[in-house]
Amino acid sequence: MANDAKMIIENMKAVARARGVKFDYVIQSLAEAIGIGIKRKFGKNTESEVSVNKSTGDIKIFVTKRIVEEVTDSETEISLEEAQKQKESYKVDDVFRIPVSITDLGRTAIEMVKQTLTQKVSEAERNRILVEYEKKIGEIVKGIVKVVSRNEILVDLGPVEAVIPGYGMMRSEHYRLDAPIRAVVHRVDRAQWGPKIILSRTDPKFLERLLFYEIPEIKDGVIQVVKIVREPGVRAKLAVQTIDPKIDPIGACVGYRGSRIQSVVKELSGERIDVIQWSKEPTIQVSRSLSPAKVKQVITLGEHHVLAIVPDDDYSKAIGKNGVNVDLASRLCDVDIEIKKVTEYEKEAKEKELADMKIEDVDGLEPGLKKALIEKGYQNVLAVISAPLDELKFLLSLDEEGVASLLGILKPKEEKESDNAVQEST
Repeated sequence: MANDAKMIIENMKAVARARGVKFDYVIQSLAEAIGIGIKRKFGKNTESEVSVNKSTGDIKIFVTKRIVEEVTDSETEISLEEAQKQKESYKVDDVFRIPVSITDLGRTAIEMVKQTLTQKVSEAERNRILVEYEKKIGEIVKGIVKVVSRNEILVDLGPVEAVIPGYGMMRSEHYRLDAPIRAVVHRVDRAQWGPKIILSRTDPKFLERLLFYEIPEIKDGVIQVVKIVREPGVRAKLAVQTIDPKIDPIGACVGYRGSRIQSVVKELSGERIDVIQWSKEPTIQVSRSLSPAKVKQVITLGEHHVLAIVPDDDYSKAIGKNGVNVDLASRLCDVDIEIKKVTEYEKEAKEKELADMKIEDVDGLEPGLKKALIEKGYQNVLAVISAPLDELKFLLSLDEEGVASLLGILKPKEEKESDNAVQEST
């Protein structure tokens, strides 16, 4: 019997170690399971006391009944007369304990005990894993790829399996069976069969934690990551700031010849990373966020709308392939960024200036010609210089020399110089 008890304790310890639950909980669960087995054997209303000695493994089981004058429920009560046959000192309302051997429960009840114990320990294990991985949300974990399908990847984390859903997979990557993989714990869902751990390689938090481990200044808090936006596998923008003015946050993140950032880029399968120094000044932040393009000017058009003017040669850089660069910059700055070339902006600005210039205010035009222009619907200078020459000749009854003279007065100086240069070249 002593050997049997010792074996029970060793088995309980093995279960606790294997499932990662406390030994005391396993012992408590065993006692509760035996209590359920007693109800199965002797009736659902039967009360019992079960104790398991953690050192020796001895199990003591008692069915308990309340002592009464007259029995109305034989499962929970015993008469005073019957109780006093065992001990004369018993009184009404005392608890009468009947010792029971675990073998008295019968095979069916013992199987019930085993099932209940397994269920309780499994539940404890699930709760432990749930709590453990809820604490790891936002942290990187390592695992082995076990199943690859179109919509998800199954990852073996050791004690538990996790899933990378489609939105957490990078389209630029090819996942191989039994290959090691790193991902961030995105969330933990409660499911009927246990915790469902959702991982991601596309979450900005994944990039943030990679930088945390790679760059000591970020880990120490000297450099702070303000915000990250990503187009996974294509490009990311990272805004940083430092609490130490002596430290260059961009240089520290990039490293000597890009050594630090390249290790992160490699983990992200070549995703380009723009490191930007954060500024509280919105226009400066927009200008920096459009890197690698240079920005000539940023003009605020509305509360969440700005216009960035860039050199003609940098226009494609500012937009980026499929609009990725300007989209990421807009998300990083929380504004809608519109991009224009310098020549386009200057042309529109000049046209607006000419549109605002009323014909009646132009010096050098004869009053009769002014009146004719206004009567024919030419209210501003832009309307005249953008009209076809034949139209001006017909509506104003002018010959070519007269039209040339009119345009010579209205056209801006630089435009006239350009026209002259064209004429000289021909």
